[in-house]
Amino acid sequence: MKNAQLVSVIFLLILPVSCKPDKPFIEPPKDIVTKKKLDFYTEVQYGNMPLIISVPHGGTDNPSSISDRTCPNITTVTDSRTIELANAIDSVCKADYAIQPYLVISYLKRTKLDQNREINEATCSNSSIASIWNNYHLSIDSFITKILLKYPQALFVDLHGHGHTKQRLELGYLVSGSELRNPSSILPSSTSYYNMLLQNPFLSKNQFLTTPNAFGTLMANKNFPCVPSAQDPAPLLSDPYFDGGYNTQRYTSSVYPKVYGWQIESNFIGVRDNQTSRVNFAKAFLQSIMEFYSRNTSMQPSTFGK
Repeated sequence: MKNAQLVSVIFLLILPVSCKPDKPFIEPPKDIVTKKKLDFYTEVQYGNMPLIISVPHGGTDNPSSISDRTCPNITTVTDSRTIELANAIDSVCKADYAIQPYLVISYLKRTKLDQNREINEATCSNSSIASIWNNYHLSIDSFITKILLKYPQALFVDLHGHGHTKQRLELGYLVSGSELRNPSSILPSSTSYYNMLLQNPFLSKNQFLTTPNAFGTLMANKNFPCVPSAQDPAPLLSDPYFDGGYNTQRYTSSVYPKVYGWQIESNFIGVRDNQTSRVNFAKAFLQSIMEFYSRNTSMQPSTFGK
């Protein structure tokens, strides 16, 4: 009887070990640093893949201690829920791929500071907030340096939101709507992907715009319409269209010869309007980014984070 009880006890002890888990074990991300604030309004996150996501216009913090910007011809509209969109991308990336991008986020309202402008226009010459501008942009510089220690190139994405009638993503490669309507007029050296063309001479300028391997085409294939893409090569003459701003110009310039990228102006409905939309977008975005790496670069996503 005692022997039978002993066998039962041993069986119960080993039973959990022999059972299969409900989900496969995924090794946690390596070399990850959690998000941290560099000041009251600038948040960064170290990543372990060659992707930097910048969110300059999603902030809503509106401290009375900082004067409103008053210089002429400025834009002060908030890109609502773009911070939430970036956080959804980050969460999905960790959950689905066990890696994470670098993030640089401004929480300060655009009426106070515009992190997608050069410092004088960004601050309207308010020297008291110059350090906040510097924290944002020096972080991007630092992240580029860190990425290039491990990878041949860095991808920079400046994430925005638009309020245009057409519910589609507007991808800004520093190529105007007029140039997209007349592709032969595009000067590759003035685009935000020129640095990648220099590193990968087998690529064509249109590979980034309207071919099957273009990021916009990959996103449109996942039911997130984009311009430019194979499905929608150019905005109509009557369509408003954002082709990229200061951050895209700065970080894909010849000063950063191993950085390429684009601006994303995201529509609201189906992308930013609720958490379900944001997660669905994040999944499509990351799948498209991974496909883009595999099809257009020597970098394979399976090596990221190793």
